[in-house]
Amino acid sequence: MSPPPPSCMIHTDTKRSLDGYIRITFDAFSSLNFQRKLAWEDEGLQQDLIVDDIPASCAGYCEWATDAAPAQVSVGWAWFSLADGRTFVAPGGMSSNVMLVTQAGYDLGMHKTNELLHAWLARETWQPGESATGPEVLRRRS
Repeated sequence: MSPPPPSCMIHTDTKRSLDGYIRITFDAFSSLNFQRKLAWEDEGLQQDLIVDDIPASCAGYCEWATDAAPAQVSVGWAWFSLADGRTFVAPGGMSSNVMLVTQAGYDLGMHKTNELLHAWLARETWQPGESATGPEVLRRRS
């Protein structure tokens, strides 16, 4: 009997499943290279946040995606900035075509996947308008 493959090799295949999710471990997801980084402002989102008592001075969306075949991994989120320049992920504003799984291949579920994606994003430089390595902000014309 041969030994099992190393855990980093389990569930790193990014094939899309029948339910549309790409199942991947958090470690494998964290090692992906997101080439496409796009951010844009949305005045409608800003107004919605203000109605919800969030004093957003601007708001918008970010979308990152891999170029990896056979399936493209995508992560998107809504964001807002305060007047002092601090930027945050908007409440409930993260989406992805990923379902994170355990090393044994069991789904972690939508809640845990979302929680881990938020943790991953917290380690990334994503704030709109940041350094040259961050995403470019596309300003919407009124």
